[in-house]
Amino acid sequence: MVAKRDGLARARRAAGYTQETLAEALTVDVKTIGNWESGKTEPLPYKRPKLATVLNISADRLEVLLREDLPYATADSRGEHQVGEGVVASVEEQGRTPRAVPGVCPDRPTQPDRQADLATIQAKATAFQVADRKVGGGRIYSTVVEYLQTEISPRLFDPTSDILGERLFEAAASLTEIAGWMAHDSGRDQHAKRHFSQSYRLAKAVDHPALLANVCASMSHLAGQLHQAKDAVRIAQIGLTHAERGPARQRLSARLHAMSARGFAMQGDTEASRRSLMDAERVLERLHEDTPAEWISQFDEASLAGEAALCFDALGDRRQAERQARRVLELRVGDRVRSRAFGQLTLAEVLIGGGEIDEAASLGREVCTALGALTSSRVSSRLTDLKTALKPHRAVPEVQLFLADCSHVLQPATAPKSDTSWPV
Repeated sequence: MVAKRDGLARARRAAGYTQETLAEALTVDVKTIGNWESGKTEPLPYKRPKLATVLNISADRLEVLLREDLPYATADSRGEHQVGEGVVASVEEQGRTPRAVPGVCPDRPTQPDRQADLATIQAKATAFQVADRKVGGGRIYSTVVEYLQTEISPRLFDPTSDILGERLFEAAASLTEIAGWMAHDSGRDQHAKRHFSQSYRLAKAVDHPALLANVCASMSHLAGQLHQAKDAVRIAQIGLTHAERGPARQRLSARLHAMSARGFAMQGDTEASRRSLMDAERVLERLHEDTPAEWISQFDEASLAGEAALCFDALGDRRQAERQARRVLELRVGDRVRSRAFGQLTLAEVLIGGGEIDEAASLGREVCTALGALTSSRVSSRLTDLKTALKPHRAVPEVQLFLADCSHVLQPATAPKSDTSWPV
C-alpha cells in the first residue's frame, strides 16, 4: 500500500511502532491505522491528543501530517457515516472532512453556543421519549431519523468540536438507541437492530460504560423478541460488566438482570430466571445509591413487574404472573399509555390460562381503545395474539364485543427478513 500520508507513516516508524502495535496502543483496529495513513480517513478529534503523545510529536505537527498530500477539494463532510440509517462502517475512524485553515475560524458556533446546542439536543431527546410513550414510535420514527441525519451526524466529525466531541458521540449514541426503540415499536425490527448496533459502536468509541450497558439492555430485549434467547442472556451479561464501572449502576444492573431473566425463562431455566429476577429486585432497592447519568433509560418498579410477569408466564407460574401484571396496572398511569397496554395484554393472556375469559376480553377492549391513539406494532402484534387466543370463546358476549373492536383497529402484518448477528 502506498501511503498518501507518508509523513504520518514515517512518524509512526520513528516512534518504534508497527501499524499493529500502534493500533493496540490506541485501542483501535489495525485497519484504522492503515486508513489514516492511506488518507481514506482521519482520527476523530478526541483521538488526536493521544495519537500525538504516542508518536512523541506536537499537536500542531500532527495536524500538518494529517493534512499532508490530501487536497481540500476532495473532502467529503459526510464520509461513510449515516447515523440515522445505514451502517456505520467504523466509528473509530471518519470519512474525509473539510479542513479548517490554520488561524481562520470557520463559520461555526462559539464554545458557549456548543454547550447550548448540547442542552438543546438533550431536551429534544427527552421530548422524543415523552411523545413515544404517549403515541408510540410509529408516528415519530421518521422525525427522529431525520434529526439524526441533519442535526447530529454532520457534527460528529467536525474537527472544531474537540471539547464536546465525546459529548456529541454520547448524544448520537442515545438518540440512535431511541430511534432503534421507535423502529422496534413500529414493526421494523431489523432497522431497530441496526440502530442498536450503531448506538453500541458510538458508545464504544467514547468508552461510555453507562451508555454501553444501556444499549446492551435494549439489544438483549430485542434478541428476546427475535426468539434468540441465548443471545438475550449473553448480551445482558456483557451489559452487566459495563454497568459495574459506570454511573447509574443500580438502575442499569436491575434492567440487565431483568433481561437475563427473560432470556432464561425463554429457555425454560426456572432457577436461573428466578435468581435473575431476585437480583434485579435487590439492586433496584438500592437506587438511592446511584450516581446520576445522562442519556440512560428509566427502569423502575413497574418496569420490573412487567418483565417479571412475562417471565413467570413463560415458566407456567400463573399466580405470580397475574400478581406482577396487576402490579403494572397499579403503577402505570398518566402518559404511560403503551406500557399500560402491555400490562393489560399480559394480564389478559394470564387470565385466559385460568379460564377468566370475561375479564381477559374486557382488558382486550381497553387495549383496542388505547390503540386508537397509539402507533405501536408491538401492541398490535400482541393484541392479534390475544384475538387468536380468545376466538375459541367467541360465544361469550364480551369476547364478541372484543372481536368486533379488533376488526376496527388491527391491520394485517408482514414478516420482515431476519438478521442474527450482533455487535457484541
